[in-house]
Amino acid sequence: MRFFSVIFLFLIAQCAPLASAQTVDPQVPTDDSVTVNVLRDRIAVGEIGQLFIKVRNAEASMPERIETQGLDVTFSGQQSSINIVNGRQSVETTYFYRFRGDDPGTFTIPEFEIRLSQRGGESVAKTRPIVITLVENSDPESALDATKPFFGKLELTRDTFYVNELVPFTLTAYVRGRNSIHDVVTAKLENESFIFRGFRDVRTDGAEVGHTYYSSAVIPSHLFALKAGSHRLGPAQIVVRSVDSDPGGFGLSSFFQRTATREMATNTLNLTVKPLPDGAPASFTGGVGDFQLSGTPSLTTLGIGDPVSMEFEVTGIGNLRTMGAPVFAIPQTGIWRTYEPNKKLNDDEDSDGFRTGTIRFSQVLIPEARTDKIPEFQLSYFDPAKESYVTLKAGPFPISMTGSASPSAEPTAPFPADGSSALSSPAAPAKRPEPRFEDILHIRTGPARWLAAAPSGKPGALFWGVQIVFSIAFSTLAAFGVIRWLAWRRLHESLQPVEELPFARQVKQLPRPGSPRREFLRSINAALAAWTREHPDAPSPVLEAVTRISERCDAALYSGQSQPDVPISASEAEEFLSLIRRLPVR
Repeated sequence: MRFFSVIFLFLIAQCAPLASAQTVDPQVPTDDSVTVNVLRDRIAVGEIGQLFIKVRNAEASMPERIETQGLDVTFSGQQSSINIVNGRQSVETTYFYRFRGDDPGTFTIPEFEIRLSQRGGESVAKTRPIVITLVENSDPESALDATKPFFGKLELTRDTFYVNELVPFTLTAYVRGRNSIHDVVTAKLENESFIFRGFRDVRTDGAEVGHTYYSSAVIPSHLFALKAGSHRLGPAQIVVRSVDSDPGGFGLSSFFQRTATREMATNTLNLTVKPLPDGAPASFTGGVGDFQLSGTPSLTTLGIGDPVSMEFEVTGIGNLRTMGAPVFAIPQTGIWRTYEPNKKLNDDEDSDGFRTGTIRFSQVLIPEARTDKIPEFQLSYFDPAKESYVTLKAGPFPISMTGSASPSAEPTAPFPADGSSALSSPAAPAKRPEPRFEDILHIRTGPARWLAAAPSGKPGALFWGVQIVFSIAFSTLAAFGVIRWLAWRRLHESLQPVEELPFARQVKQLPRPGSPRREFLRSINAALAAWTREHPDAPSPVLEAVTRISERCDAALYSGQSQPDVPISASEAEEFLSLIRRLPVR
């Protein structure tokens, strides 16, 4: 008998959890209903951190930004889940915030109040302060962290250079896995003390980091500094689209690939920019590097007042964009009139700090007096390797002057050798100009030569056949146009304005659980829109809650991360319906 009693008690103990699992306790404990945490409390400058705020069994009104000194903390999204533990059901909503800072130091995300809407009414909860430490990662090698799924790296060829000196650098994005980088979305590096060339080239590669293989995207470019001093460069921001290795879980990644956006920050670099030394030559125009100069005149025979173009070509490795045109070694006032030079530098011919570039200058000169040469031109630049100024020379270029000035030259009055006035001497009689018709045709004054008119007769069969074909085509098109216009008019007259249903009627017409998810969420959206129209003066927390529910429906419908055509579950439908029922109705 005692044996059967033990068996009976054992069966009751086993069935009790099953019976309790069928009921949901409506009074879930609300202790510790709000928890705050961060993914990592120590991050690099410019790196993006994640803040998580979990709210259980309540609807929360969260701020879009959390004002924090030294940090930019912004709301990035939310996610809800339903858990059943020991027969008790709880709803947990996680709110995500992103934060980043630009200066190293220790910063505190302050506590703030959160308004909670529960079954028992509204309440206010407080978060706890979170201490964040931003560290400056100025070593490019320390940026290679195999514990992270993705990270960025900034590298320069040297950390000490001169003003206007061209310095190559690279931005590299690393994503764990082979062939994991689909493409580079954006790359951004900003500093008001530097000029950066745009990021146009991308090289994909891969390497092992800490015995883990990473795919890499290398983005080369170059920069030059505008002012001397100590500067901190970075962090740069790189956004790539990475490929999921097996999104479906069935080994079909080669056929169906899904990409995800990854945003990463690079390390920083401490740079020293030295000023250019004093004592620059007068022909120094701003070039820094190593260059060669060549020049050629467009004419070698000309008269006073004839324009001649000097074509210069500068080649070499260095900063061509800050360079000006060559100048006369000796000023030529009263001998040569000069005009503003023209500068031509193509992007594909620009130097990148490794390859040789070419820049061309064109300058117009006009002789104002007789001379036998175009004088020497000079161009000075600063060579960082020699740490000194170098002067390049082109010319002089021999020319021959014609005996008299060209028609375009300004006329000059001859002066007698004895110094007397030229007006007192008799002038030679001027020769009568002869008309020449080389460019403008002469108007004929002789009798006209008439041509016989072409005979004109009655139109033939071909003419009338073409007219008939075109008439039929035009009539057909006109008939089609009239028919379509009449159909459109009938349709327009039959259309009546759609009646907007009130909120109470929208709630009654909501689909039941098990209906297509798309239909259910669209009906929820329509009901929320009707409630908003009927309650334009509702309290701000209620309007924010309605907006968040609507955004959640839109995200499920149009984000592409869920399947809107599957039947909606009873638990998810009940979650939405419970929120709808809480809204006040007039």
